[in-house]
Amino acid sequence: MKQLFGILCLTFIIAKVFSQTEVEVVNQTKKSELDSNLIKWKAALIKDSILQAQKNKVINVWWADKVIAFSSQYSKTDRAAYQALGAPNVYPTGGDAYTNWCTKEVDGKEVDKNAFIRVGFKSPAQVQQVVVVEGSNPGAVTKVIVYGEKGQSQVVYESQPRNLGLRTRMLNIFLPQPTDFYVKEVEVRLDPLAVIGRNGIDAIGISDSKDSVKWSINVVPNLEFTSKPENLGDAINSIYDEVAPMISPDGRTIFFVRKFHPDNVGGNKDEDDIWYSVKDDNGNWTPAKNIGAPLNNQYNNFVQSITPDGNSLLLANVYNKDGSTGPGVSLTYKTRQGWAFPEKQTIDDFYNMSPFANYFLSNDGQFLIMALERKDSYGELDLYVSFRKGDNRWSKPLNLGPIINTSVNDYSPFLAADGVTLYYSTAGKSGYGKEDIFMTTRLDDTWQNWTEPMNLGPVLNSSESDTKYNIPASGEYAYLSSTKGSKGKNDIFRIKLPSKAKPKPVVLISGKVLNERTNQPVDARIIVEELPGGKEVAVARTDPNTGEFKIILPAGKKYGFRAIGLGFFDVNKYIDLSDVTEYTEIEDEMLRLSPIEVGSVVRLNNIFFEFAKAVLLPESFPELDRTAEFLKNNPTIEIEIGGHTDDIGSEKTNQILSEKRARAVADYLISKGVDPKRMTVVGYGESRPIAFNTDEEGRAMNRRVEFKVMKK
Repeated sequence: MKQLFGILCLTFIIAKVFSQTEVEVVNQTKKSELDSNLIKWKAALIKDSILQAQKNKVINVWWADKVIAFSSQYSKTDRAAYQALGAPNVYPTGGDAYTNWCTKEVDGKEVDKNAFIRVGFKSPAQVQQVVVVEGSNPGAVTKVIVYGEKGQSQVVYESQPRNLGLRTRMLNIFLPQPTDFYVKEVEVRLDPLAVIGRNGIDAIGISDSKDSVKWSINVVPNLEFTSKPENLGDAINSIYDEVAPMISPDGRTIFFVRKFHPDNVGGNKDEDDIWYSVKDDNGNWTPAKNIGAPLNNQYNNFVQSITPDGNSLLLANVYNKDGSTGPGVSLTYKTRQGWAFPEKQTIDDFYNMSPFANYFLSNDGQFLIMALERKDSYGELDLYVSFRKGDNRWSKPLNLGPIINTSVNDYSPFLAADGVTLYYSTAGKSGYGKEDIFMTTRLDDTWQNWTEPMNLGPVLNSSESDTKYNIPASGEYAYLSSTKGSKGKNDIFRIKLPSKAKPKPVVLISGKVLNERTNQPVDARIIVEELPGGKEVAVARTDPNTGEFKIILPAGKKYGFRAIGLGFFDVNKYIDLSDVTEYTEIEDEMLRLSPIEVGSVVRLNNIFFEFAKAVLLPESFPELDRTAEFLKNNPTIEIEIGGHTDDIGSEKTNQILSEKRARAVADYLISKGVDPKRMTVVGYGESRPIAFNTDEEGRAMNRRVEFKVMKK
């Protein structure tokens, strides 16, 4: 059962316990293939792909989307008749791919001499050209017939089968005149026995153009890698299999799977355990460690994604209290004692018709991307998204649509830190090997509109299966597993990425949440909102032992973020990233939480007024709404709202302005249902500075609105 492509999650039965495992397919070209002819062929292929892309015209071409009939097929899945549907996904590389349609075999030999396949088209057309794409060992096609909507037919091609000595070809059949009827179906007849090797049909199309239909790999334009993959060294790699690397968004921690290692929880019979390594202060990887229980047990364990703070992990499988695992996905987070027991993620209407699955949690924690096979899938595994409904609860999976998904497996999703750039693996689009890695960009919030996926090129994609691509927030390196240049079996490598393969820039913000009174770390949640709308865009947790947190935010926008701790007032901050155009790191952001006690003073940080006026700006509303909610949830608390200014202007003017601004805040809270009797309004003017008024930074700190707890 462990023979599908890349790293997938396999549901299997062990003593009536259902769980998932990942399968790693070697990501390299076999040494025996590295002869001069193959090297020359690959060089020519790359050159031809570039030339074709430059010369391609916009030509109407319709690819078959329905199988009407066929004489036989290799199997119901591999090399099945439906593999001939859709656009080419084997050509121009060619080869004996499972995504070709091939005829029945007995004892490894083709037996269907009078083979045929008949396919249909959603949009009938008067055609001037028929295209038969032969993915492997071309030359077996003997006749091509087109059929009309009313039963009309016309033979458009006849030939004797013969060995052409080619790896693949696109057979362009031109008609002297357009058909006088609308073509609805095409039948291709062939004699596979007359050609050496397994003949495969990749795609069948029709066109109303006299210009040749061409096809090339859709490679990222002007993509140039400047270095080769780099082995991560002895601290991480061993004589055992190291696969499925997952790099943390800050690039300082890597999780991976080590197979059948004697230090696995189940010993050398334990197939998949999670191991990890962190970088030291010099940037070197420390010796890898087994992450231990409860994340590792005798079953298959692996990390699917890491939150930006590094304090939560998405894990494949559901962890049961009796020690068994089952299909699904779980989330764990750091506690003072270690990793918490993984919590099941409940997904509405969750089912999967495939024994395989993948999962990925977006950096903002709002979206769960999955590779599943469901009733509305376009073929085998498709990519879906679920939206967060609450803690550990998710919406019904939504198919990402036909731009992303194909008739074969689309899987191994990785959504970059920018929240819109998606990398994934598929055999459903033309590439260099069995499955290639592609990138695409989400165009809107429907999750249905995407740019056409682009191949990441032959340096990253090999002739084998390439999966589990992931990158840190900086986008500087991609991490992968391979046996080429390894110390034993599979090793973990990284490769420096060219700018064309990177996602949009983001900002990595790191800091601490501390108790205002004791300066001790606080176990808190960080909620980030986009301003002025107040849309929640990220959620993070602090490390309970250090109070440290990390947040990743897309550049080019304004945000407010707040820390929430049990028994503390929320504290808020404002950050403007609207002018940031490249990856940036902001460090040492401190959030100090005040315990809820009489006399506690809380500054409302994200409160904005028109210049020299007491008119609230819309950016203020999200924080004021939360303040109103806090007061309504704590009905016994009474507060003083105090307004403060800097020392610019007269003392009298500042006194009046500070009181008016405090009154504006109180009026807003009253409009949201807070009893006015619970609030006292005071203007302090410039009399209580918290910073020097000698520069703009200090004056900005002094221009503030605070509330003080008068009664608890």
